[in-house]
Amino acid sequence: MEKITAEIFYSKAKLQIDFKGNTIEDTLNFGFSFIESEDHVVEYVLANSNVMKKIFSQIDDSMISTEGGALGYLWTAKLMLLNKLSDSQIFFSNSSFSAVINLNLNPDKE
Repeated sequence: MEKITAEIFYSKAKLQIDFKGNTIEDTLNFGFSFIESEDHVVEYVLANSNVMKKIFSQIDDSMISTEGGALGYLWTAKLMLLNKLSDSQIFFSNSSFSAVINLNLNPDKE
């Protein structure tokens, strides 16, 4: 799985998107919807340990499972840990395309 996370992290086929929302669920819904609007299915969600804790604690559909080298699953995606990411980033990816969502979960505090 380290190979997959490295390929996604260093891939040049990715798009950076700023997102202002109130919850981690808003961000995840946006990321999945964006990738799906490009006619892709989200296969991987990469985040650091702080963001991953939020996903598991706040998203009822998330499931912890180390099967296949992932930390768990959310909808169509394997949840992968990548501590090179900051607390303000989540990667949504599949085999051909990635989107980096830059989080701002406190848009009123700018």
